[in-house]
Amino acid sequence: MRKILALADCNNFFVSCEILKNPSLKGKAVCVLSNCDGCVVSRSNEAKKMGIKMGMPLFMAKKEFPDAIYLSSDFEYYHKISQRVRKILKDFSPSVEVCSIDEAFLDVSGLDRVYGVDGYEGLAKFLNEKILEEVGIPVSVGISTSKILCKIATWKAKREQFYYYIPFEKIEEEIKNVEIDEIWSIGKSTASLLKGHGIFTAGDILKKEKEFFKHYLGKKGLELKFGLSGEDVNPICKKESKPKSVQKTSSFMKPTNDKEFLKGEILEHLHNACRKMRANNLVTSEITVMLRSKDFRIITATDVVSPPTNAEYLLNKKTVELFEQIYSKNVIYRSSGIYAGGLKDEEVKQLQLLGSNEKFERISKIWDKIEEKHGRGVFSVGDCGKLKNLTTS
Repeated sequence: MRKILALADCNNFFVSCEILKNPSLKGKAVCVLSNCDGCVVSRSNEAKKMGIKMGMPLFMAKKEFPDAIYLSSDFEYYHKISQRVRKILKDFSPSVEVCSIDEAFLDVSGLDRVYGVDGYEGLAKFLNEKILEEVGIPVSVGISTSKILCKIATWKAKREQFYYYIPFEKIEEEIKNVEIDEIWSIGKSTASLLKGHGIFTAGDILKKEKEFFKHYLGKKGLELKFGLSGEDVNPICKKESKPKSVQKTSSFMKPTNDKEFLKGEILEHLHNACRKMRANNLVTSEITVMLRSKDFRIITATDVVSPPTNAEYLLNKKTVELFEQIYSKNVIYRSSGIYAGGLKDEEVKQLQLLGSNEKFERISKIWDKIEEKHGRGVFSVGDCGKLKNLTTS
């Protein structure tokens, strides 16, 4: 029996999250910025129509498109919304492969009958409406018989009613005019190669013999050929990979050299990084502290963490020492950050004499539970909590 797959792709995800938080933004040209407000990483449809490009530096975008709304990113919030969408998907299908914060593949074989909808197009519509109703995020759903065809179906969905189905018997008709530049997994060099051999559309790929793709592109070429033909060459992988590193950064409302404020920001980043590590049962063996000056210079300091840990009680002192190394009262800073690298599973870390780390790590997990119940920031380590009043010398 042929597998039927789906791709759920949240539309303009970061912007959609901001609209969910502030509905007055709906219908406006809105852009969400990268860490440290460097460039545009998400755009509303209105911003796209205005001509704002993905990755456009903020200073250029503001100069060329001053009427757009530019928002600093809130990745903690986006992650929470992503988790809500992810839960719906995992409840919807027994096999879900999370690809990124805003998209996932699902095995939906036979689920049209389970949910009592009219075929797989009806299932795509049902899932789209379910996420919109329960989370408030618009999601494009594409369904077909391979991942690469799901990508094309989702691409079509974004241009129509947010859901689309490409049945196996209509593959050639549905994709024959799709240009190769629009096809998932085809990069610039591959596109150049294919065009050099007279291949410009997905229809051209279907007509070309498989030996051509094996000769010029190897395994990836065969996956491209078979995938566009509707063959399930990349089955759903349910296992989620853990992050190799954790980075937490933010820009300030107003550039400052206030030492205590900056220290408090760094320690809050540390706490958030440790929370994410504990959520994934990971420990870090390397910590980096970052400050970005008003003129965009980045100053960092790094040290080894031995033994590896995810408890801010144990990382606090080292983090403050690294901060002291790079801070200067003569420099005005615009952003700060923490990078935790060399992550490894908590279960395989080396056992320590007398279990000295375990006590602090247990305390940190209790801290997480208290914050889940009573809210973030109910208490902090020592007297270095985030200051509420920002001052600039």
